[in-house]
Amino acid sequence: MGVRRAMNIVLDAANREKGKLYTYGPLVHNPQAVEMLRQKGVEVLGHELVSNATVILRAHGVAPEERKRIKEAGNVICDATCPHVAKAHAILRKEIKEGYKAIIVGDRGHAEVNGLLGYAEGSGIVVENMADVNSLPQMDRACVIAQTTQDRKIFLEIVEEVNKKVREVKVFDTICDSTTMRQKEVFELAGEVDAMVIVGGRDSANTRRLYEISLSTGVPSFHIETEDELDYLGLDKYENIGVMAGASTPNWVINKVIDRIKYLLKKRKGRGYRFLESIGEFLVESTLYLSLGAVSMCYSSLVFQGLKPSATVLFIAFFYVFAVHTFNRYNERLKDEFSDPARTRFFRDYGKTLIIGATGASFAALSLSYLIGLTDFILLLFSYLLGIIYTIRIVPEKLHPFVKYKRLKDLPGSKDLLVSLAWAWVIVLIPMLNQGVFFSYKSIAMLAFVLISVFIRSVVFDILSIEGDRIVGRETIPILIGPRQTQIMLLILAIIIGTFMFLSAFFGLVPSLGYFLIFSPVFVVACFYIFQKHRIQVSTLFEAIIDSNFILVGLITYFWRLS
Repeated sequence: MGVRRAMNIVLDAANREKGKLYTYGPLVHNPQAVEMLRQKGVEVLGHELVSNATVILRAHGVAPEERKRIKEAGNVICDATCPHVAKAHAILRKEIKEGYKAIIVGDRGHAEVNGLLGYAEGSGIVVENMADVNSLPQMDRACVIAQTTQDRKIFLEIVEEVNKKVREVKVFDTICDSTTMRQKEVFELAGEVDAMVIVGGRDSANTRRLYEISLSTGVPSFHIETEDELDYLGLDKYENIGVMAGASTPNWVINKVIDRIKYLLKKRKGRGYRFLESIGEFLVESTLYLSLGAVSMCYSSLVFQGLKPSATVLFIAFFYVFAVHTFNRYNERLKDEFSDPARTRFFRDYGKTLIIGATGASFAALSLSYLIGLTDFILLLFSYLLGIIYTIRIVPEKLHPFVKYKRLKDLPGSKDLLVSLAWAWVIVLIPMLNQGVFFSYKSIAMLAFVLISVFIRSVVFDILSIEGDRIVGRETIPILIGPRQTQIMLLILAIIIGTFMFLSAFFGLVPSLGYFLIFSPVFVVACFYIFQKHRIQVSTLFEAIIDSNFILVGLITYFWRLS
């Protein structure tokens, strides 16, 4: 928790602050994360002094005198100290005032331990092992406290020995629960797999402990920092491979490792299986599958409004959605490098082909819309123009220093809303006007249904890509209000549209199909809840499951129509 919190604080500061930005020492014991921050203009500050800058205190915390020194130099302090570490600081401050000596169980020289020593005010002793306990000086009263990433087993063994040597002992188990949980999980996982890969910086104490625990089980274990190291480990001879990461390992590094392992293991599968898997991945990553979902939704929209299904209108929906989502994914490929490495690789291989295809699809959609009517052509053309306006700066240059959001694209949640409007535009509005219907109750109900369903789907993927968005400096709804609050918002939206459709069908305002369409938003929210609860890895399969929701809407409509 502390490391992820610190990373979020730094990324938010890097996207917000205009002046010099430093972290007091490396933010985390992970070279890749430190290098990524350096590329965003966040430098690492050693013991040298700087002034008139923003200095971020890392999750490990610092001693009081260091904090004072930084502030007196004229810097703004941004405190990213882990709450668990801050709690340990408060305990030490209180116990030292009451006359207790401090015994700190941890790694001598570690940044967190050095900070704890600062709060011990010269009365702290670092204990790493039993040998250190045996050499403790005589003392009557002592409080024992732990480095938050310490091995609990070692901590308890040391506490037992300290109790034999010191008359009065106060014990404070300040080991982070997530550290203990991670150590327990690596032990359990190692018993279920053929090999273990531990991901994290080689200078990370908690990552080394995970590696040591994994080795102690007898399972072949490998400690790596980046996915490139996997190519030389011979992992293809193992059937099941477990992956665990240290607390300081960013999610995007873990994602890259998992993606590379899947890629390496794919070679062992049969040629036929690989061929079918490649087709499935291509359909999903290229947005062709999602575009078929748009066709399905458009068919449902026509039937729901009592309009005659039209092949031309369905093709317009397909071409338009394919073009819009392909352009969006191509523009977001930098973010996907951190949140979805498989998509980055896919667009590296097929990007140019897909852009040509999306351009052709745009012309095809416009041509078909012109054939069915000038009004439809103008509406679709306006939709494309709105997409262009969305990406360009609309705030005059002289106002840039005073205005945070210079493009529509910069507004949090604007992409989710625009995508939802785009779908509603071609799935409800254009077909409705084409057949001479002007905002009947059925049309308004379907418009609300499509808007909310697509919006929920879009925001779900924003939650999953929150780290990549932070890195590239893109503000989204989950970043603005938090992932947990965003999930609650999606649940409320699903309840609202579900209740609306149910009551509309119950009172005969819309066809009985309305009862069955409730399944759509509920399905997406339920899938996401299951994904979060069981920590399922983000994958092409997960995206296919979410997007199958739109296909199912069309199938439900088809069978309802038959009945």
